[in-house]
Amino acid sequence: MDSNIKPDPGIYFKTLHLLEETFLSPDRRLKEVIGLAQRIKLLFEKISPFIQQTSGIICPHCTNVCCISKHGFHNYEDLVYLFALGLRPPLVDFGRNDYDPCPFLTEKGCSMERSVRPSGCNWYFCDPLLEVIEKRQDYHDFDDLMRDLADLWMKMIDDFSQKSPLPSL
Repeated sequence: MDSNIKPDPGIYFKTLHLLEETFLSPDRRLKEVIGLAQRIKLLFEKISPFIQQTSGIICPHCTNVCCISKHGFHNYEDLVYLFALGLRPPLVDFGRNDYDPCPFLTEKGCSMERSVRPSGCNWYFCDPLLEVIEKRQDYHDFDDLMRDLADLWMKMIDDFSQKSPLPSL
C-alpha cells in the first residue's frame, strides 16, 4: 500500500484485520517490534516541535497545499507501526476525491499527532519547507534524529517481516 496511491478498500480492511489479530495475540516474537515502535514514537515526539515551528512559518502561506486526501492513507508499514503501539488507524473515507484537502487538515494544521500520521506526511518535506529547515541552526541535530528514525523504522519493519506469523503482503 504505497502512501501516494489510494488503497483498495478490501485489501485495506483485510490487512487491518490481520494486523489486529497478530498484535492482539501474545506473541513473544513481536516484543522487539513493539519496543522499536515505542522508540520510534518517542523520536517523532522529539522532532515534532522542530517541524511544527518551521511548518508554522511556511505552510500558512502556501499556494500549493500538499495536504490532500490521497496522501492521508496509512500504508502497510504505517499500519504495522500503529498496531505495534496498540493503536488503530483513523477511519478512512474511500469515497473522497484524491485532490480534496486531507480530512485531517485544520486551520491550525494536522489534527493527528505527528507520531501517528501516515508516512507520506512524516517523511515528505516540500522545497520551501526544506529551505527553511536547512538554514536553521539546529538542522544537523534534526537531521541526525531523522536518520535515527529511518534506521529504527527499517529495523522495525525488517523484524516484523522476519518474525510475524503473517504471510508477506
